[in-house]
Amino acid sequence: MSSQNPDFSRRRLLQGSGAAVAAAFGGPIAALATRVAEASVAPSCQAATASALIDSPYGPTAPVADLTTGLELIELPPGFSYKSYGWTGDTMSDGLVTPGAHDGMGVVVSRRVGRSQEIILVRNHERSTSSNAANIVGAGRNSVSKYDTGTTAGVYQIGGNTNLVWRDGNWVGSFASLGGLNRPCAGGATTWGSWLSNEEIRSNSVSTTGKRHGYIFEVPADISLRAANPEPIVAMGRMAHEASALDPETGYWYLTEDQGNANTLYRFRPHNLQGGLDSLHAGGTLQGLAVRGVANADLRMTTLCQEYICEWVDIADPDLDGATVFSSATGGNVSMSGPFRQAWANGAATFGANEGCWVANGVVYFTDKQVSTSAPGARAGRIWALHLASMTLKAIFVSNSLQVGNSPDNICISPRGGLMFCEDGGTSGPGNVPAITSQHLKVLHPNGSSYVFAKHNFNFTSAQLTAVGKSGSLAGDRRNTEWAGCVFSPDGRVLFVNLYTPGITLAITGPWERGTL
Repeated sequence: MSSQNPDFSRRRLLQGSGAAVAAAFGGPIAALATRVAEASVAPSCQAATASALIDSPYGPTAPVADLTTGLELIELPPGFSYKSYGWTGDTMSDGLVTPGAHDGMGVVVSRRVGRSQEIILVRNHERSTSSNAANIVGAGRNSVSKYDTGTTAGVYQIGGNTNLVWRDGNWVGSFASLGGLNRPCAGGATTWGSWLSNEEIRSNSVSTTGKRHGYIFEVPADISLRAANPEPIVAMGRMAHEASALDPETGYWYLTEDQGNANTLYRFRPHNLQGGLDSLHAGGTLQGLAVRGVANADLRMTTLCQEYICEWVDIADPDLDGATVFSSATGGNVSMSGPFRQAWANGAATFGANEGCWVANGVVYFTDKQVSTSAPGARAGRIWALHLASMTLKAIFVSNSLQVGNSPDNICISPRGGLMFCEDGGTSGPGNVPAITSQHLKVLHPNGSSYVFAKHNFNFTSAQLTAVGKSGSLAGDRRNTEWAGCVFSPDGRVLFVNLYTPGITLAITGPWERGTL
């Protein structure tokens, strides 16, 4: 296929059945913002030592056949179905091959196109490095922006993003949108039709093209109208980024960092609060979370519903190099990013390993996915809620057992107000009896308990996969690999989510009204 045809095909794809598309994607996803703001998402926490696992109001899960391939990729409750798309190795609409390591994902546009309802998502591919430049996302295509095409320590950075199109209940296309990143893990949707793609790497290294990594980048919905800006948003910090979540009421962003035992919740206050593509490049102020009156509070251990009054401390240089620094929380030296070094020096709190983040109705929800049986105590993950009006931080989910919650990673809140989290754990940790055989999508009940909504069920041979047109190289038992990128459609009818390994995107539908989602 020629280098011109993919762009033409993508424009036709986004136009859909001959209907014209508006020349810009500047409008916010108003329906989703309104529905989530109106939903009651703040759990009525019931104090206890830790959370418990309860029965699902949706009923028990069982293997369900994919409507696309016929394979039983996951387990779901009665009445739910799903369609898979964008498998690792599949050819995309632009003629490129779908990269693997499907991670964070968000809905960036939801709109009417003629008589059709269309949703555009942006998906992260958390790939790190390769000795082969051909593995860079979008390699050979000038239409796909690349941040770094040089090498660091002899290898190329091959992570990036792809965009997906869902129309009238069906998958209709995908295309590459940004390459040359290192481990773009999660991110967050803007209200102006784009996605923030966040690199999860704490490094001081410089590539042969003079580029560093550990930044945030912006990816628009349609690169045939506007290519992704390949320059990083430096003011949002250089660190092992995870999620970014926008508070539409203030225009402030909340960021998480996955740097073990040396991270906090961050707030970014942009200079340009009007938003729009490239607006974040105008800079802003980065801050870290601190517990009022308690310098360097260690928040790795907590009980359910425990509360803290917090405040923000400034970070002068968001691009400062990381270093190994003594931490009173661990009693030893730990690797700190440049932003956390400064926040820590100003009294910021520390968590185990922060991951997912979401803002709704004046509350910032974020996860600490750390699993440990060593000091300061056994833990398997937490979910926090920071109420912005009062600056009260509350532990709304406390897992001290892999059965209750096994390393909660990405999170989302449904338009009806339910909180879902993706498990990213293993088989070793506290409370692993009975044995952990798969990773789950779990839901936070309003009382602070959790319940299982779905289970990973990918366990297929090469012959089974090739029979349905998929790469046999994806074969194997992947049930104990992570879920990622959960996000609902604005009307709440579809849950989009990724199986990180082997790399598949799913669209799940069913009787959501039967439970809390």
